[in-house]
Amino acid sequence: MNFDDADLELLTSRGLSILHLGVDDWENILDTRRGERGFSLIFPHHIARAGRKQSLVLIVVDSPLCSLRLGWIRSVQSVSTFDSRIAFDHVRPIKPGDLEALLAPLAATSLNSAATTLARSRDQLVRVSPKLSVRLIRDLASIPDNATAIQLVLGQLKRPTHFQDARASQQDAVELALKAFGLISGAKSVYLPKETALAGVRLLEDAVIEHDARAIEGWRLSESDVTGRAIFEKPGEQLEVITANKRPLETLLGIDLIYFNQLQKSLVMVQYKMMEPQPRGRHTEVRGKHSFEELDEKEWIVPIDDQFEAELKLMESYDRDLAPAGDYRLNSSAFFLKLVKRYASTSTSSVMLSLGHFNHLRESGVFKGPRDGFWLTYSGLRNQYLRTDAFVELVRSGYIGSRGATTDHLYALIDAAMDGGRGAVAAIQTSIKESGHDIVDDEQDPEKPLILRRRPHGRR
Repeated sequence: MNFDDADLELLTSRGLSILHLGVDDWENILDTRRGERGFSLIFPHHIARAGRKQSLVLIVVDSPLCSLRLGWIRSVQSVSTFDSRIAFDHVRPIKPGDLEALLAPLAATSLNSAATTLARSRDQLVRVSPKLSVRLIRDLASIPDNATAIQLVLGQLKRPTHFQDARASQQDAVELALKAFGLISGAKSVYLPKETALAGVRLLEDAVIEHDARAIEGWRLSESDVTGRAIFEKPGEQLEVITANKRPLETLLGIDLIYFNQLQKSLVMVQYKMMEPQPRGRHTEVRGKHSFEELDEKEWIVPIDDQFEAELKLMESYDRDLAPAGDYRLNSSAFFLKLVKRYASTSTSSVMLSLGHFNHLRESGVFKGPRDGFWLTYSGLRNQYLRTDAFVELVRSGYIGSRGATTDHLYALIDAAMDGGRGAVAAIQTSIKESGHDIVDDEQDPEKPLILRRRPHGRR
Protein backbone atom coordinates (compact mmCIF):
# COMPACT_ATOMS: atom_id res chain seq x y z
CA MET A 1 0.00 0.00 0.00
CA ASN A 2 1.39 3.38 -1.02
CA PHE A 3 0.76 6.43 1.15
CA ASP A 4 0.20 9.71 -0.68
CA ASP A 5 1.92 13.01 0.04
CA ALA A 6 -0.97 14.22 2.21
CA ASP A 7 -0.74 11.12 4.41
CA LEU A 8 3.03 11.46 4.77
CA GLU A 9 2.72 15.16 5.57
CA LEU A 10 0.18 14.38 8.29
CA LEU A 11 2.39 11.67 9.78
CA THR A 12 5.60 13.70 9.75
CA SER A 13 3.88 16.80 11.15
CA ARG A 14 3.19 14.96 14.41
CA GLY A 15 6.82 14.12 15.17
CA LEU A 16 8.41 11.00 16.66
CA SER A 17 9.63 9.81 20.06
CA ILE A 18 11.64 6.75 21.14
CA LEU A 19 10.54 4.72 24.18
CA HIS A 20 13.17 2.39 25.71
CA LEU A 21 11.86 -0.47 27.85
CA GLY A 22 13.60 -3.21 29.79
CA VAL A 23 12.67 -6.86 29.34
CA ASP A 24 10.92 -7.05 32.73
CA ASP A 25 8.78 -3.98 32.00
CA TRP A 26 7.86 -5.37 28.58
CA GLU A 27 6.86 -8.76 29.98
CA ASN A 28 4.69 -7.04 32.59
CA ILE A 29 2.99 -5.07 29.81
CA LEU A 30 2.33 -8.28 27.85
CA ASP A 31 0.55 -9.72 30.91
CA THR A 32 -2.01 -6.87 31.01
CA ARG A 33 -5.51 -7.08 29.51
CA ARG A 34 -4.65 -5.36 26.22
CA GLY A 35 -1.04 -6.43 26.18
CA GLU A 36 1.26 -4.49 23.88
CA ARG A 37 -1.63 -3.07 21.83
CA GLY A 38 -2.26 -0.36 24.40
CA PHE A 39 -0.78 0.55 27.77
CA SER A 40 0.11 3.56 29.92
CA LEU A 41 3.23 4.43 31.91
CA ILE A 42 4.10 7.02 34.56
CA PHE A 43 7.06 9.36 34.02
CA PRO A 44 8.49 12.34 35.93
CA HIS A 45 7.32 15.55 34.25
CA HIS A 46 10.75 16.38 32.82
CA ILE A 47 10.89 13.02 31.02
CA ALA A 48 7.24 13.08 29.92
CA ARG A 49 7.88 16.31 28.01
CA ALA A 50 9.63 14.19 25.35
CA GLY A 51 6.25 12.67 24.48
CA ARG A 52 3.75 14.71 22.50
CA LYS A 53 0.04 13.92 22.39
CA GLN A 54 -1.04 12.33 19.08
CA SER A 55 2.51 11.79 17.88
CA LEU A 56 4.24 8.61 16.73
CA VAL A 57 6.42 6.52 19.02
CA LEU A 58 9.00 3.81 18.33
CA ILE A 59 9.26 1.25 21.13
CA VAL A 60 12.66 -0.35 21.67
CA VAL A 61 12.85 -3.32 24.06
CA ASP A 62 16.25 -4.18 25.50
CA SER A 63 16.28 -7.73 24.11
CA PRO A 64 17.40 -9.20 20.77
CA LEU A 65 14.24 -11.33 20.82
CA CYS A 66 11.90 -8.31 20.72
CA SER A 67 11.42 -6.49 17.44
CA LEU A 68 10.88 -2.76 16.99
CA ARG A 69 7.30 -1.51 17.53
CA LEU A 70 5.43 1.52 16.21
CA GLY A 71 2.49 3.12 17.97
CA TRP A 72 1.11 6.51 18.82
CA ILE A 73 0.78 8.58 21.97
CA ARG A 74 -2.93 8.88 22.70
CA SER A 75 -2.66 11.21 25.68
CA VAL A 76 -0.28 12.92 28.10
CA GLN A 77 -1.86 13.79 31.44
CA SER A 78 -0.51 15.17 34.69
CA VAL A 79 -1.44 12.80 37.52
CA SER A 80 0.48 14.24 40.46
CA THR A 81 2.76 17.09 41.47
CA PHE A 82 5.75 15.28 40.04
CA ASP A 83 4.45 12.78 37.46
CA SER A 84 2.59 12.48 34.16
CA ARG A 85 0.85 9.48 32.63
CA ILE A 86 1.41 8.76 28.94
CA ALA A 87 -0.99 6.40 27.13
CA PHE A 88 0.43 4.45 24.20
CA ASP A 89 -2.01 2.88 21.75
CA HIS A 90 -2.27 0.94 18.46
CA VAL A 91 1.17 -0.60 18.93
CA ARG A 92 2.28 -3.02 16.19
CA PRO A 93 5.58 -4.74 15.20
CA ILE A 94 7.40 -3.12 12.26
CA LYS A 95 10.40 -3.64 10.03
CA PRO A 96 13.33 -3.36 10.28
CA GLY A 97 13.35 -5.28 13.53
CA ASP A 98 15.69 -3.01 15.49
CA LEU A 99 16.63 0.66 15.79
CA GLU A 100 20.21 0.08 14.62
CA ALA A 101 19.01 -1.31 11.28
CA LEU A 102 16.59 1.61 10.85
CA LEU A 103 19.36 4.16 11.42
CA ALA A 104 22.04 2.37 9.34
CA PRO A 105 21.12 3.95 5.95
CA LEU A 106 21.73 7.43 7.44
CA ALA A 107 25.46 6.86 8.01
CA ALA A 108 26.44 8.60 4.77
CA THR A 109 23.95 11.48 5.05
CA SER A 110 23.81 14.84 6.77
CA LEU A 111 21.66 13.19 9.46
CA ASN A 112 24.46 10.88 10.59
CA SER A 113 25.35 12.94 13.66
CA ALA A 114 21.73 13.12 14.87
CA ALA A 115 21.26 9.40 14.17
CA THR A 116 24.42 8.49 16.12
CA THR A 117 23.32 10.57 19.11
CA LEU A 118 19.90 8.91 19.04
CA ALA A 119 21.40 5.41 18.82
CA ARG A 120 23.64 6.06 21.85
CA SER A 121 20.90 7.56 24.00
CA ARG A 122 19.60 5.40 26.84
CA ASP A 123 17.04 7.85 28.17
CA GLN A 124 13.72 6.13 28.73
CA LEU A 125 11.82 8.55 26.51
CA VAL A 126 13.55 10.62 23.82
CA ARG A 127 12.19 13.23 21.44
CA VAL A 128 13.64 12.78 17.93
CA SER A 129 14.82 15.95 16.18
CA PRO A 130 12.40 17.28 13.51
CA LYS A 131 14.56 16.54 10.44
CA LEU A 132 15.52 13.06 11.61
CA SER A 133 11.90 12.39 12.58
CA VAL A 134 10.69 13.20 9.05
CA ARG A 135 13.28 10.92 7.47
CA LEU A 136 12.59 7.98 9.79
CA ILE A 137 8.81 8.20 9.39
CA ARG A 138 9.10 8.33 5.59
CA ASP A 139 11.51 5.38 5.60
CA LEU A 140 9.12 3.33 7.74
CA ALA A 141 6.14 4.21 5.53
CA SER A 142 8.05 3.09 2.41
CA ILE A 143 8.31 -0.52 3.67
CA PRO A 144 5.25 -2.52 2.47
CA ASP A 145 5.22 -4.75 5.57
CA ASN A 146 4.64 -1.65 7.73
CA ALA A 147 1.40 -0.68 5.97
CA THR A 148 -0.81 -2.02 8.77
CA ALA A 149 1.02 -0.18 11.55
CA ILE A 150 1.10 3.07 9.56
CA GLN A 151 -2.58 2.74 8.58
CA LEU A 152 -3.61 2.35 12.22
CA VAL A 153 -1.82 5.54 13.21
CA LEU A 154 -3.24 7.42 10.22
CA GLY A 155 -6.72 6.27 11.18
CA GLN A 156 -6.32 7.96 14.55
CA LEU A 157 -4.79 11.15 13.15
CA LYS A 158 -7.63 11.49 10.63
CA ARG A 159 -10.31 10.84 13.21
CA PRO A 160 -12.70 13.84 13.12
CA THR A 161 -13.24 15.76 16.34
CA HIS A 162 -16.07 18.04 15.15
CA PHE A 163 -19.14 17.57 12.97
CA GLN A 164 -18.26 19.39 9.76
CA ASP A 165 -19.00 16.91 6.97
CA ALA A 166 -19.84 13.25 6.42
CA ARG A 167 -16.52 12.09 7.88
CA ALA A 168 -17.67 12.74 11.44
CA SER A 169 -21.14 11.32 10.76
CA GLN A 170 -19.61 8.13 9.35
CA GLN A 171 -17.37 7.85 12.41
CA ASP A 172 -20.37 8.33 14.71
CA ALA A 173 -22.41 5.76 12.77
CA VAL A 174 -19.68 3.13 13.15
CA GLU A 175 -19.44 3.82 16.89
CA LEU A 176 -23.24 3.67 17.23
CA ALA A 177 -23.32 0.26 15.52
CA LEU A 178 -20.60 -1.09 17.83
CA LYS A 179 -22.48 0.18 20.89
CA ALA A 180 -25.68 -1.51 19.70
CA PHE A 181 -23.76 -4.76 19.24
CA GLY A 182 -22.32 -4.43 22.75
CA LEU A 183 -18.72 -4.75 21.63
CA ILE A 184 -16.04 -4.88 24.29
CA SER A 185 -13.02 -5.90 22.18
CA GLY A 186 -11.50 -5.00 18.82
CA ALA A 187 -11.97 -6.14 15.24
CA LYS A 188 -10.66 -9.56 14.20
CA SER A 189 -10.18 -8.43 10.60
CA VAL A 190 -10.46 -5.24 8.56
CA TYR A 191 -10.39 -4.36 4.85
CA LEU A 192 -9.27 -0.79 4.18
CA PRO A 193 -9.13 0.02 0.45
CA LYS A 194 -10.14 3.69 0.76
CA GLU A 195 -10.78 6.44 3.28
CA THR A 196 -13.11 5.05 5.94
CA ALA A 197 -13.94 5.51 9.60
CA LEU A 198 -13.12 1.82 10.07
CA ALA A 199 -9.43 2.70 9.85
CA GLY A 200 -9.72 4.03 13.39
CA VAL A 201 -11.33 1.02 15.11
CA ARG A 202 -9.49 -1.01 17.70
CA LEU A 203 -7.99 -4.30 16.53
CA LEU A 204 -7.42 -7.60 18.25
CA GLU A 205 -3.78 -8.55 18.68
CA ASP A 206 -3.88 -11.11 15.84
CA ALA A 207 -6.21 -9.09 13.60
CA VAL A 208 -5.87 -9.51 9.84
CA ILE A 209 -5.53 -6.34 7.75
CA GLU A 210 -6.71 -6.86 4.16
CA HIS A 211 -5.99 -4.63 1.18
CA ASP A 212 -7.31 -7.12 -1.38
CA ALA A 213 -10.85 -6.96 -2.78
CA ARG A 214 -11.29 -10.67 -2.03
CA ALA A 215 -12.14 -9.50 1.47
CA ILE A 216 -15.64 -8.59 0.28
CA GLU A 217 -16.40 -11.68 -1.79
CA GLY A 218 -20.00 -12.76 -1.27
CA TRP A 219 -21.31 -9.22 -0.92
CA ARG A 220 -23.72 -7.97 -3.55
CA LEU A 221 -22.01 -4.60 -3.64
CA SER A 222 -19.78 -3.11 -6.28
CA GLU A 223 -16.12 -3.33 -5.27
CA SER A 224 -15.65 0.32 -6.23
CA ASP A 225 -18.34 1.45 -3.77
CA VAL A 226 -16.99 -0.36 -0.70
CA THR A 227 -14.56 1.81 1.27
CA GLY A 228 -14.07 -0.45 4.29
CA ARG A 229 -15.11 -3.65 6.05
CA ALA A 230 -14.53 -4.94 9.58
CA ILE A 231 -15.53 -8.08 11.48
CA PHE A 232 -16.19 -8.04 15.22
CA GLU A 233 -17.09 -10.96 17.45
CA LYS A 234 -18.47 -11.67 20.90
CA PRO A 235 -19.47 -15.08 22.29
CA GLY A 236 -21.75 -16.75 19.74
CA GLU A 237 -22.33 -13.63 17.60
CA GLN A 238 -20.64 -11.62 14.88
CA LEU A 239 -21.02 -8.07 13.59
CA GLU A 240 -19.91 -7.22 10.08
CA VAL A 241 -19.62 -3.50 9.32
CA ILE A 242 -19.32 -2.18 5.77
CA THR A 243 -18.81 1.46 4.76
CA ALA A 244 -19.83 2.34 1.21
CA ASN A 245 -20.18 5.51 -0.85
CA LYS A 246 -20.00 6.46 -4.51
CA ARG A 247 -18.56 9.94 -3.89
CA PRO A 248 -15.78 11.36 -1.69
CA LEU A 249 -16.83 11.79 1.94
CA GLU A 250 -16.52 15.57 1.86
CA THR A 251 -19.11 15.80 -0.97
CA LEU A 252 -21.74 13.46 0.48
CA LEU A 253 -25.15 14.79 1.49
CA GLY A 254 -25.07 12.71 4.65
CA ILE A 255 -24.74 9.22 6.13
CA ASP A 256 -27.26 6.43 6.71
CA LEU A 257 -26.58 3.74 9.32
CA ILE A 258 -28.45 0.53 8.47
CA TYR A 259 -28.34 -2.00 11.31
CA PHE A 260 -29.65 -5.47 10.44
CA ASN A 261 -30.03 -7.99 13.27
CA GLN A 262 -30.61 -11.26 11.46
CA LEU A 263 -31.18 -13.11 14.72
CA GLN A 264 -34.26 -10.97 15.44
CA LYS A 265 -35.05 -10.26 11.76
CA SER A 266 -34.99 -6.62 12.76
CA LEU A 267 -33.71 -3.68 10.74
CA VAL A 268 -33.12 -0.11 11.94
CA MET A 269 -31.97 2.78 9.78
CA VAL A 270 -30.59 6.02 11.25
CA GLN A 271 -30.32 8.97 8.87
CA TYR A 272 -27.91 11.69 9.98
CA LYS A 273 -28.98 15.32 9.58
CA MET A 274 -26.78 18.33 10.23
CA MET A 275 -28.30 21.14 12.31
CA GLU A 276 -27.10 24.56 11.19
CA PRO A 277 -26.41 27.39 13.69
CA GLN A 278 -28.49 30.54 13.28
CA PRO A 279 -27.43 34.15 13.96
CA ARG A 280 -28.39 35.16 17.49
CA GLY A 281 -30.90 37.97 17.76
CA ARG A 282 -31.39 40.43 20.62
CA HIS A 283 -34.30 41.19 22.88
CA THR A 284 -35.01 43.78 25.57
CA GLU A 285 -35.30 42.68 29.18
CA VAL A 286 -37.17 44.95 31.64
CA ARG A 287 -36.51 44.52 35.33
CA GLY A 288 -38.11 47.09 37.57
CA LYS A 289 -37.11 50.55 36.32
CA HIS A 290 -34.24 49.23 34.24
CA SER A 291 -34.18 47.75 30.74
CA PHE A 292 -31.28 46.19 28.88
CA GLU A 293 -30.60 44.12 25.80
CA GLU A 294 -29.73 40.43 25.93
CA LEU A 295 -28.74 37.93 23.29
CA ASP A 296 -31.34 35.32 22.35
CA GLU A 297 -30.60 31.68 23.02
CA LYS A 298 -28.61 30.10 20.20
CA GLU A 299 -30.90 28.30 17.76
CA TRP A 300 -30.16 25.31 15.53
CA ILE A 301 -32.28 24.32 12.54
CA VAL A 302 -32.61 21.67 9.84
CA PRO A 303 -34.31 23.15 6.75
CA ILE A 304 -36.96 20.79 5.40
CA ASP A 305 -36.04 21.39 1.76
CA ASP A 306 -36.74 19.40 -1.41
CA GLN A 307 -33.87 17.01 -0.68
CA PHE A 308 -35.17 16.31 2.82
CA GLU A 309 -38.71 15.84 1.48
CA ALA A 310 -37.50 13.29 -1.09
CA GLU A 311 -35.65 11.34 1.61
CA LEU A 312 -38.73 11.36 3.84
CA LYS A 313 -40.91 10.00 1.02
CA LEU A 314 -38.40 7.24 0.37
CA MET A 315 -38.36 6.25 4.05
CA GLU A 316 -42.16 6.24 4.19
CA SER A 317 -42.33 3.98 1.11
CA TYR A 318 -40.25 1.39 2.98
CA ASP A 319 -41.86 1.95 6.39
CA ARG A 320 -44.23 -0.97 6.81
CA ASP A 321 -44.64 -3.80 9.28
CA LEU A 322 -43.55 -6.88 7.32
CA ALA A 323 -44.58 -9.40 10.00
CA PRO A 324 -47.34 -8.01 12.29
CA ALA A 325 -47.63 -11.37 14.05
CA GLY A 326 -43.89 -11.48 14.71
CA ASP A 327 -41.87 -10.56 17.78
CA TYR A 328 -43.09 -7.76 20.03
CA ARG A 329 -41.87 -4.22 19.32
CA LEU A 330 -42.46 -0.96 21.14
CA ASN A 331 -42.09 0.58 17.68
CA SER A 332 -41.98 -1.58 14.54
CA SER A 333 -40.81 1.30 12.34
CA ALA A 334 -37.29 0.97 10.96
CA PHE A 335 -36.53 4.67 10.56
CA PHE A 336 -34.93 7.25 12.84
CA LEU A 337 -33.28 10.64 12.40
CA LYS A 338 -30.13 11.63 14.26
CA LEU A 339 -29.60 15.39 14.46
CA VAL A 340 -26.05 16.61 15.08
CA LYS A 341 -24.92 20.21 15.41
CA ARG A 342 -22.50 21.38 12.75
CA TYR A 343 -19.09 22.35 14.18
CA ALA A 344 -19.99 20.80 17.54
CA SER A 345 -17.59 18.34 19.15
CA THR A 346 -18.18 14.71 18.21
CA SER A 347 -18.31 13.96 21.94
CA THR A 348 -21.38 16.16 22.52
CA SER A 349 -24.84 14.66 22.91
CA SER A 350 -27.18 14.52 19.94
CA VAL A 351 -30.90 14.28 19.23
CA MET A 352 -32.72 11.20 17.90
CA LEU A 353 -36.28 11.11 16.57
CA SER A 354 -38.33 8.24 15.20
CA LEU A 355 -39.93 8.89 11.83
CA GLY A 356 -43.33 8.63 13.52
CA HIS A 357 -42.41 11.30 16.08
CA PHE A 358 -41.09 13.55 13.31
CA ASN A 359 -44.36 13.22 11.36
CA HIS A 360 -46.40 13.89 14.51
CA LEU A 361 -44.49 17.12 15.17
CA ARG A 362 -44.90 18.17 11.57
CA GLU A 363 -48.64 17.57 11.55
CA SER A 364 -48.99 19.57 14.77
CA GLY A 365 -47.42 22.63 13.11
CA VAL A 366 -44.16 22.68 15.07
CA PHE A 367 -42.03 22.95 11.92
CA LYS A 368 -43.46 26.19 10.53
CA GLY A 369 -40.73 28.50 9.23
CA PRO A 370 -40.56 31.90 7.49
CA ARG A 371 -42.09 32.53 4.05
CA ASP A 372 -44.36 29.46 4.28
CA GLY A 373 -41.30 27.23 4.61
CA PHE A 374 -40.62 24.48 7.09
CA TRP A 375 -37.72 23.82 9.38
CA LEU A 376 -36.98 21.63 12.34
CA THR A 377 -35.66 23.63 15.29
CA TYR A 378 -33.86 22.40 18.37
CA SER A 379 -36.00 24.54 20.68
CA GLY A 380 -39.17 23.30 18.99
CA LEU A 381 -38.48 19.77 20.21
CA ARG A 382 -38.93 20.98 23.82
CA ASN A 383 -36.52 18.30 25.09
CA GLN A 384 -38.82 15.54 23.83
CA TYR A 385 -36.48 13.26 21.92
CA LEU A 386 -34.50 10.06 22.32
CA ARG A 387 -30.96 10.16 23.69
CA THR A 388 -28.28 7.99 22.07
CA ASP A 389 -27.74 5.70 25.07
CA ALA A 390 -31.45 4.97 25.36
CA PHE A 391 -31.65 4.30 21.61
CA VAL A 392 -28.74 1.85 21.84
CA GLU A 393 -30.45 -0.10 24.63
CA LEU A 394 -33.70 -0.30 22.64
CA VAL A 395 -31.90 -1.59 19.54
CA ARG A 396 -29.86 -4.08 21.56
CA SER A 397 -32.96 -5.47 23.28
CA GLY A 398 -34.93 -5.77 20.04
CA TYR A 399 -37.64 -3.41 21.30
CA ILE A 400 -37.48 -1.23 18.18
CA GLY A 401 -36.95 -1.98 14.51
CA SER A 402 -38.85 -3.63 11.70
CA ARG A 403 -40.20 -7.17 11.95
CA GLY A 404 -39.53 -9.81 9.29
CA ALA A 405 -36.60 -7.95 7.72
CA THR A 406 -34.43 -9.75 5.14
CA THR A 407 -31.11 -9.13 3.43
CA ASP A 408 -33.02 -7.86 0.38
CA HIS A 409 -34.36 -5.00 2.50
CA LEU A 410 -30.83 -4.28 3.72
CA TYR A 411 -29.42 -4.07 0.21
CA ALA A 412 -32.31 -1.96 -1.03
CA LEU A 413 -31.67 0.63 1.70
CA ILE A 414 -27.91 0.64 1.02
CA ASP A 415 -28.60 1.32 -2.65
CA ALA A 416 -31.17 3.99 -1.86
CA ALA A 417 -28.63 5.81 0.30
CA MET A 418 -25.87 5.77 -2.32
CA ASP A 419 -28.20 6.59 -5.22
CA GLY A 420 -29.36 9.62 -3.23
CA GLY A 421 -25.83 10.98 -2.83
CA ARG A 422 -25.43 9.69 0.72
CA GLY A 423 -22.97 7.24 2.24
CA ALA A 424 -23.99 3.98 3.89
CA VAL A 425 -22.72 2.26 7.01
CA ALA A 426 -24.18 -1.25 7.00
CA ALA A 427 -23.95 -3.36 10.16
CA ILE A 428 -25.06 -7.00 10.06
CA GLN A 429 -25.42 -8.96 13.30
CA THR A 430 -25.54 -12.75 12.96
CA SER A 431 -24.80 -15.86 14.95
CA ILE A 432 -21.30 -17.22 14.37
CA LYS A 433 -22.61 -20.37 12.66
CA GLU A 434 -24.86 -18.33 10.32
CA SER A 435 -22.43 -15.55 9.43
CA GLY A 436 -22.20 -16.17 5.68
CA HIS A 437 -22.39 -12.94 3.68
CA ASP A 438 -25.05 -13.86 1.13
CA ILE A 439 -27.78 -15.26 3.39
CA VAL A 440 -30.74 -16.86 1.61
CA ASP A 441 -34.08 -15.89 3.14
CA ASP A 442 -36.60 -18.72 3.06
CA GLU A 443 -39.42 -16.41 4.15
CA GLN A 444 -39.30 -14.04 1.17
CA ASP A 445 -42.89 -13.12 0.31
CA PRO A 446 -43.57 -12.64 -3.44
CA GLU A 447 -46.35 -10.22 -2.53
CA LYS A 448 -43.96 -7.73 -0.95
CA PRO A 449 -43.47 -4.52 -2.95
CA LEU A 450 -40.93 -4.77 -5.75
CA ILE A 451 -39.00 -1.84 -4.29
CA LEU A 452 -38.00 -4.08 -1.40
CA ARG A 453 -36.86 -6.94 -3.65
CA ARG A 454 -34.92 -5.24 -6.45
CA ARG A 455 -31.41 -6.29 -7.39
CA PRO A 456 -29.33 -3.17 -8.02
CA HIS A 457 -27.25 -2.87 -11.16
CA GLY A 458 -23.61 -3.85 -10.94
CA ARG A 459 -23.98 -6.36 -8.15
CA ARG A 460 -22.06 -9.60 -8.32
